[in-house]
Amino acid sequence: MISFIEKNYFKINLLFLSVISFYCMAGLIVPLQSISANKFVTLGMTLMGVLLGLYNFFIKKAYLTVRKIEYLILFFLMNILTAVLVVKYGFSTNIKNLVVFFIYFFALYPVFQSFTVKKARVLFDVFFSVITVANTLGVLVSIWQFFMLQGYRVFDYKGLLIRQGFVESRLFGILASPNYLSIISLMVIIYLWMRLSLYNTVLKTLAISSILLNFAYIVLSGSRTTYICLVVVAFLYALMTANWTKKTKSLLTVLVTVGLVFVGYNGIKYSSDIYLKAHSAQIQKNQENGQNGDNNLSLERTDTSEENISNNRFDIWKSTLALVPYRPVLGFSSGNWHSVAKSYDANSYVVKQHYLTHNGYIEVLFYNGILGFITLGFFILASTKRLLAKWWALNKKGVSRQDLDMILAMMAAIFTSNLFLSSTLYGISFLGVILFSILGYYEAVISKDYAGYRQLNDQEVRRVELEIMDYIHAICQREQIQYSLAYGTLLGAVRHQGFIPWDDDMDIALVRSEYERLYQAIKSDRHPVYQVTGYQDAWHYPFPFYRVVDKRTFYENNTLAWPSKLGICVDVFPFDHAKGDQAKMDRLDQFRQLSAYSWNGIRNEEGGLGNLIRYAVNFFFRLLPPRIWNRKMDQLAQKGSDSNRLDYLMEKKRRDTSFVKTAHEQVQEAQFEDRRYQILSDYDQVLTAIYGADYMQLPAEEDRVQHAPFTAYREEA
Repeated sequence: MISFIEKNYFKINLLFLSVISFYCMAGLIVPLQSISANKFVTLGMTLMGVLLGLYNFFIKKAYLTVRKIEYLILFFLMNILTAVLVVKYGFSTNIKNLVVFFIYFFALYPVFQSFTVKKARVLFDVFFSVITVANTLGVLVSIWQFFMLQGYRVFDYKGLLIRQGFVESRLFGILASPNYLSIISLMVIIYLWMRLSLYNTVLKTLAISSILLNFAYIVLSGSRTTYICLVVVAFLYALMTANWTKKTKSLLTVLVTVGLVFVGYNGIKYSSDIYLKAHSAQIQKNQENGQNGDNNLSLERTDTSEENISNNRFDIWKSTLALVPYRPVLGFSSGNWHSVAKSYDANSYVVKQHYLTHNGYIEVLFYNGILGFITLGFFILASTKRLLAKWWALNKKGVSRQDLDMILAMMAAIFTSNLFLSSTLYGISFLGVILFSILGYYEAVISKDYAGYRQLNDQEVRRVELEIMDYIHAICQREQIQYSLAYGTLLGAVRHQGFIPWDDDMDIALVRSEYERLYQAIKSDRHPVYQVTGYQDAWHYPFPFYRVVDKRTFYENNTLAWPSKLGICVDVFPFDHAKGDQAKMDRLDQFRQLSAYSWNGIRNEEGGLGNLIRYAVNFFFRLLPPRIWNRKMDQLAQKGSDSNRLDYLMEKKRRDTSFVKTAHEQVQEAQFEDRRYQILSDYDQVLTAIYGADYMQLPAEEDRVQHAPFTAYREEA
């Protein structure tokens, strides 16, 4: 079965994205709601999403390979806990929301990251093409209803009497909600605008027509929320595309862009008013023929009174926030919030009116408490930070950023609309589907857009490491600093006269005084290519030792997501006096554990689902920078220099790996590949302490393993 799924994995995901996008659109287009309301259709779509999520999680090991997913895992677990705590108030709706979260987090968010960039783009374009076609057809019919002055009411799939066509000076059309659907129209406009340059003449004509139709619908829908989003997106787009080396011209570009949106919006609005006034007699006739005002085609909106929900949001927000202190940690739950809140304050405004929060941020705080709010907030902030950092990097290189501009514009629209709308996350929400799709698409495609960089093979990586080592060796010769190759690199020099065939890094070690001198020497050298990086230089640097890095390079490593690029490097380790005091060694190990837990996104390839516990602990320790614990380790390692034995102390010791300090007093040159570097004259004692007396024997085939795999890149000249 697994082999069959793997063989057809792309087709399965293509089908799933097509199904979920059409399912969501069917739920928003009233004549099609019978499709999304059909229990078998809903069950089939849900089952497909859950099965894909399970496959991604357990077979694809998304919890190890997908960036930032640890935040979503924690949020999901917190929702389970909240649902358990309020189970006496009911559980079915909470279960439904948990299923939705599972689809969002484990079927949608990771989907693009399982494929090549080319295939990921195909998936994304199919997903948005379904949305674009379905939404534009719905908008086209709706605008036709406006010109025909059709206004009526129908029962939706829930049995509620809803407005359709042009009613009360708003274009509902055949769509379920003008506020929500106009946001989807804005998403369609953003997508098509960013894709225009890729289309041929026919597709470009169709795309421009769709853009104009959707823009007209946004105006005629009368959604104030979407109008605000439209202005925000236009402003952001102008900022992103302007050439800020010419500030005056760029500022003018921003003003003109926003001005054009304003003029276009009000131009359509003014034209529609003229059209309505020109047909006022027909409107009056339609009103007289209507029953009980159901076909009210008045030019006056009835939803602008203070009592209307559109205008009393502050009261709703205030009432919701007043309930938060009753359950501040894990919240009221997304499914049974009304029953839970009623048990605390039955007279609360939102309880009595059974109102949604109409604010996505307050909604998360209310439903999921402070812990859920912080966890999801970290995910959004971390993703946004990566997006902006990538945008800045591509901008400096003058590289095309169309896909990235598109995602940032869509996120701006979603985050702005969340100030006024509910349920981006809860229930199958189209904005939720789009949000996790575009973030997953970014991680799969745009984050891997290494324009100006070239991927290196294993031999090229080793060559870069040797060049770094040449630089270190030259500095040490000049400053008369005594170093030695260390660990696997020392073993490689002795046993293989170069790299161990299955090894992929280089290490050196120095006694503490020489270790500090080398750090200062490289800092002072200010080399244009090579730099020294340690916890002293960056608060989020994860290691207790420093590295000498080639600044032209970086590498990806799924087991460690560091906020900045980690370049190809040589690791430099300090040897300190071994501690005879077990209490000090235990204390060092505690600091090491704390430092490891505060590493940004660390994963254990062999940890299995135990990584979930690591994520939970890691989340809280991440609030403190690794620098705190690394500095404490460094300081403690240097105390009590009364031992005649040396060791690298800042790692967990399963056995004694120390050696007499005299072993580090004499060095000699040894062959390493086609170079000669320093190794300890008494290397036998050191290698025996670390690897055992049989270190010259090759290990069994199954034990010849590399470190965690990584992909390296180098800036092209």
